[in-house]
Amino acid sequence: MKQSKLISVRLPIIVCLITCGLLYCFSYLIERSFEKFSIRQNVTELNSVITSIERELTYYSPNDNRDEFIQNLLLILTGHHHLFVYIIDDMGKIVYRTRGPNLAIALKSQELERIIENDSTSIETIDKSSYRIAASRVIGEDGKRFTTIVAVRRDVQLEFINRLRNGLGLLIIISCVLALIGSFISIYYTQKPINRLIKKIERISLNNLNYRIPTSSVPVKYVSLVRAFNNMLNRMEDVFTRQHNFTADIAHEMRTPITNLTTQTQIVLNNARTTNEYREILYSNLEEYEKMSQMISDMLFLAQADNRQLVPNLIDIDLTNMIMMMCDYFEPLTDEKNITFQLDGHCSHIQGDKMMLGRAIGNILSNAIRYTPNNEVITITLSQMSEKRVKIIISNPGKKIDKKHLPHLFDRFYRVDESRHRNDSSGAGIGLAIVKSIIETHKGSIYVESDDKSTRFIINLPTAI
Repeated sequence: MKQSKLISVRLPIIVCLITCGLLYCFSYLIERSFEKFSIRQNVTELNSVITSIERELTYYSPNDNRDEFIQNLLLILTGHHHLFVYIIDDMGKIVYRTRGPNLAIALKSQELERIIENDSTSIETIDKSSYRIAASRVIGEDGKRFTTIVAVRRDVQLEFINRLRNGLGLLIIISCVLALIGSFISIYYTQKPINRLIKKIERISLNNLNYRIPTSSVPVKYVSLVRAFNNMLNRMEDVFTRQHNFTADIAHEMRTPITNLTTQTQIVLNNARTTNEYREILYSNLEEYEKMSQMISDMLFLAQADNRQLVPNLIDIDLTNMIMMMCDYFEPLTDEKNITFQLDGHCSHIQGDKMMLGRAIGNILSNAIRYTPNNEVITITLSQMSEKRVKIIISNPGKKIDKKHLPHLFDRFYRVDESRHRNDSSGAGIGLAIVKSIIETHKGSIYVESDDKSTRFIINLPTAI
């Protein structure tokens, strides 16, 4: 929630700053464009006037056509507002000057020669007013040299630019304030449904993982998010349920042998026993210890698999030969129920850990023998799916497993028959979980199919990891 509030404050500020930056750049471009236009206009006006004056000075003679020259200058300056002219000859005598600023000051400036040579302009401040000045030299018919200084006042333009700058600045401030307020309002109404959703999520705890957020109570654009969250809750609930059941199951599994050991020890301590009786009780205790040791070893194996710490010792494996040897190993168990093995098909050799794969297939065969009726056949089929994958199908006849149980057969301590006692001969209930861990460690997959005819464990393995 604090993070959400921080974002609610930070985002409008970022929007405001971006708006300020964009408007400032836009205002700067407008101001610079007008300033360049003003300079271009002034320079054009100055050059036009100087060119016309130079033309008149070329034919100017003080003794013959002074009046005509003055009249022509007046015509040249007609229509040019805030423009001033100062003309002197090479003797320093003023030929003509307009009323206004004393442009003679510009004669003392070092910039004057540069302006004349480069045909450029400069800025001068005279009597607290700013002028753009241009100058030129021309030689008349009688050989006299005339210097012309022309200036145009910039005060009006500078005042306009200043007002434009202030107006644009005010526009930026107003726009930023509006952007800030608009961002806060927009975020408030945008986050309102999110905040309601956050409050609902915060009420979910371990005690009510079964709660689901209804999609009808959220805007359409958040429906996919809510569905994804509900699906996550389904997975979490399933994990916690399995964890809870696992804890209860392992406690139950450990309690039974410990109870047997405690009871037998108490009975022995109550009365004196012969050596043979002590030996029988110790052998009985040893069996319970072996069960507990096997269970702990299996749990450690599964813990390593969960943490991806199982590292297969890869060797070349002939599956046909390995399965035939395992069938011979289980022959005493099959003889008791008059069950036979049938091995069909063939496949290429694979790279894998022989002990791990032997344990996995052995667990499946043991499970198949346990649930196969007397006088039946367990079929093992090998096939080559592709150049890089093989398939093993272990099929045993027997009672059909309901579809609802099939996805959970590889869960730890999961049993189809809940009435079966945990410590009967069927084992602790983690054999198939170990099988799945071994197959997945070898980058393979395993699943179960069941119908009225048989139950089939189907294993897919790569030829090389």
